[in-house]
Amino acid sequence: MSSPNATNINPKDCVYACNTKIYWNALASEYWEVSTKKKHICPNRSRNNNNKPVAAQTNNNNNNNDNTGPKTKHYNNNPGSNYNNNYNYRKPWAPKVNNKQPMDNSLEILQGSSTDTIREQYEVLADLIKEYNGKTHGSQSHILANDSIKLIVYYEVPEGMREEIQRKFGDFARDEIKIYHHHQQ
Repeated sequence: MSSPNATNINPKDCVYACNTKIYWNALASEYWEVSTKKKHICPNRSRNNNNKPVAAQTNNNNNNNDNTGPKTKHYNNNPGSNYNNNYNYRKPWAPKVNNKQPMDNSLEILQGSSTDTIREQYEVLADLIKEYNGKTHGSQSHILANDSIKLIVYYEVPEGMREEIQRKFGDFARDEIKIYHHHQQ
């Protein structure tokens, strides 16, 4: 490839601080050295770094120590230092911790002949779910052929607590049936 003429060269210092003047060769789509008119391969650039060079610095004075050297993925401005002793150090890929407790999903079927009966059962079930740090997810209601109501309540509670809630709710339902039958006699 031919080198561009001198009027097209806009020299800049290499961003990897090797004190070499470079320019962008648009025909070759790469940085070339002003002195040799050949592709610039910076000795300061890591061989393992596959990133393309970043835009050259606009400041031509490379003798100041303003940390405008190579742009790296380190979280401090001195990649050669012991980054664990730097108070600015952050782990770039911190592992995510899942603090959510394992949950059991369940449902309960509430039945009754009046909305008051269903409401009372629902309140007791909701209180039990909250007591065990669970969540109610939703419900479906159905009117049966004999004009009674059926409500299906979907919920989740911490793993191992589902049976305890079902036992306590079952005890409440049995007591409720006994009271209901006692009032009718």
